[in-house]
Amino acid sequence: MRRNIRRGMDAGLTGLGIGVIFTAVLISSALTLQMQLLLALIGVLLMEVGVWGLSNKLFPSERRYTELREEGDSIIQLIRQLNAAAVARDQGVDADDRFQSTLDEMHDSVKRMSELASRENGPNVTSS
Repeated sequence: MRRNIRRGMDAGLTGLGIGVIFTAVLISSALTLQMQLLLALIGVLLMEVGVWGLSNKLFPSERRYTELREEGDSIIQLIRQLNAAAVARDQGVDADDRFQSTLDEMHDSVKRMSELASRENGPNVTSS
């Protein structure tokens, strides 16, 4: 629901920016050149805010399962470590211990994920 609101805001801001630019052009006889440029600049900025989806920064999404998300981010780091350890092992630079210890950490992380699944941190926890 909130995602749809943010998408609507982005589309609305883009449309509003276009409208402001068209207004600056259409009522050019009633405005000075400086006012036209100012309105056009404001219109372009509104369009950019909409196109780049900056309303997401202003209105963060609600996350209910932040602990699981953090553990997911942690396992991505472990994947990078595992790859680095495997490359080092294949090049003969590092012993097998680093690879195995990273693999064990990944197994522990998956176990933690199973414990954290469906566990909410509380109502209205927000994160960007």
